[in-house]
Amino acid sequence: MTVLQVVANQAGAGKTCLIAGLLRHIAASGRTAGYCKPFSVSPASDPDAVYLASLLSEAATEDAVPPGVPAPLPYPAATALSEQETQAVRDNIQAVASAVDHVLLESPDLLTGQGSLSSLPYQLSAAIASKIILLVRWQPGLGVAAVEEWTEGWRDRLAGIVFNHCPIYRAHDLEQDLASPLREAGFPVWGTITEDRAMLSVTVRQIAAHLQGRWVQEPENVDAPVDHFLIGGNIMDSGPNYFGRYSAQAVITRAERPDIQLASLECDTRCLVLTGGGEPTEYIRVEAGKRGVPLISVPTDTMTTAEALDGILGLSLPHTSAKAGRFSYLMEQHLDLPAALASLG
Repeated sequence: MTVLQVVANQAGAGKTCLIAGLLRHIAASGRTAGYCKPFSVSPASDPDAVYLASLLSEAATEDAVPPGVPAPLPYPAATALSEQETQAVRDNIQAVASAVDHVLLESPDLLTGQGSLSSLPYQLSAAIASKIILLVRWQPGLGVAAVEEWTEGWRDRLAGIVFNHCPIYRAHDLEQDLASPLREAGFPVWGTITEDRAMLSVTVRQIAAHLQGRWVQEPENVDAPVDHFLIGGNIMDSGPNYFGRYSAQAVITRAERPDIQLASLECDTRCLVLTGGGEPTEYIRVEAGKRGVPLISVPTDTMTTAEALDGILGLSLPHTSAKAGRFSYLMEQHLDLPAALASLG
């Protein structure tokens, strides 16, 4: 049994996504894996633990029933783990390990919210003899010296390094200035995952909540992902040309424009945001219902509504099966998966 501890340099680096992808790839290799998160600020209802438990349940078969996901412990009050806390973490890991080949551990981050270096990841690794994947969120100015500092004292347990959230136009620079020098210095760099529109998507439900909108009729497919937002105004192109450019889109248009609404429903529109507070025609209600497209009514005008959605992609969460599948695909495209799976032993 191998414990693989995923440690990120900072919050929001993508630990949950990486673990979800690894779970899928481990399963595809014919082995079994479980998940454990040692600490949480909301132990009774940690969203990562709930999400990973649901993914493991989805993959269950009659021949392979995954272990449960133990509830995390509250974050330690002191900077050093107590013997009681250490043993509780070991017990949780053992409860998962008894039924699988590998355990993926979602570690606390290296950097605290105040920017200081936390000792918790190091203490955990020493206590449970884990291998470590270092997940680094790209940021301007990131250099080799920072990675060397972060891994000081446990480089011998480092299984691999993954860079994430790198803008596509900076990927070449990252490879040349950081990844290649680290490889030359003996660090096991698995690769870089660049920013991906689908991973930044939000759900229809999030859009409605963000706008404080009203469902025009009983909503369907409210957890469908939305990657793009289009304004349905006085467009010059034909409907199919304009609305067919993107997939997984939300269309923002006045409630009194059934022509625009109908044209958008012919394409991959996940929801219609109807502005101005009016009501759509009965025909649009019926057509949207047939296609399972939710209708959201807001009182503001179209431009004000569009401006209110500025930045909503920053509220994106990883907790969907679709994003697990997408990140798994990105790992295939950008990472050295054979090296990653070989690190499991």
